Amino acid sequence: MKHSFFKHVTVILPFLALASFSFAQTNSLPAGILTKDLATDESAGAALSSINEKAVKNFSKSYDKQNKASWFAVEDGFVAIFTEDGIKTKAYYDPKGRPVGEVRTYQEDKLPKEIRHMVKSTYYDFNIFLVNEVSVGNAKVYLVKIEDNTSFKTIRIQDGEMTETEIFTKSK
Repeated sequence: MKHSFFKHVTVILPFLALASFSFAQTNSLPAGILTKDLATDESAGAALSSINEKAVKNFSKSYDKQNKASWFAVEDGFVAIFTEDGIKTKAYYDPKGRPVGEVRTYQEDKLPKEIRHMVKSTYYDFNIFLVNEVSVGNAKVYLVKIEDNTSFKTIRIQDGEMTETEIFTKSK
């Protein structure tokens, strides 16, 4: 199971890494990843039909209240992007329309209390400014971006274990 999870995470993490840098500036994927905006293309009817029908059905089952998603064709399948209640969600599907995983991006106030407590009890002088929640199957990883006066850090939390994955020192 863990091997399968990490196999899928390696597919999603490049999207996550690029998307986390552009989250505050834009509502689209960076150039080079996006091949076609299927929701806003002038030929949206024809373009939307190029989305795998199974992906649309799976999306509708998982996100039944969501009807304003933007669909994009990406190198290895499709992604539906939408925002609801302050949480930006990217749902990934393989070329056959099967769900691969999702990435949810939000602020500290949406973070589950037990995860927030883990971070704050160790990094009490830091502010949480962004959270990326990566889900593949039943596995979930939180990438919590924190900062203090001198540094930025990314804290990875999975199965109750917390590790620092990135540390950047602020310039003076």
